Amino acid sequence: MINIVQQDEELLVSGELTLKTITQSFEKKSYKLLTKTIKVLNFETVSKVDTAGLAWLLMMVEHAKNQSQIMHIINTPNELIRLAKLSSVNPFLPIK
Repeated sequence: MINIVQQDEELLVSGELTLKTITQSFEKKSYKLLTKTIKVLNFETVSKVDTAGLAWLLMMVEHAKNQSQIMHIINTPNELIRLAKLSSVNPFLPIK
């Protein structure tokens, strides 16, 4: 299961960010929450990530960029960083 909630200027992502959990409704919800006031995606309570999670994250970064929004990713799981490096997309992720 995956959940995303807004806390001030931050979106807190929790649970498993995988092919099984990233549904169309989750994607729609996350895009609606990504407003100009959001500055941070926090992955502190993400327990598992796969390539579908990485793809979702890249789409979120692109969505923010298209809105001229500056956003950072914090508490990035090592698993996600490894996938990004293996896929050569780590330069596109604003990880702090």
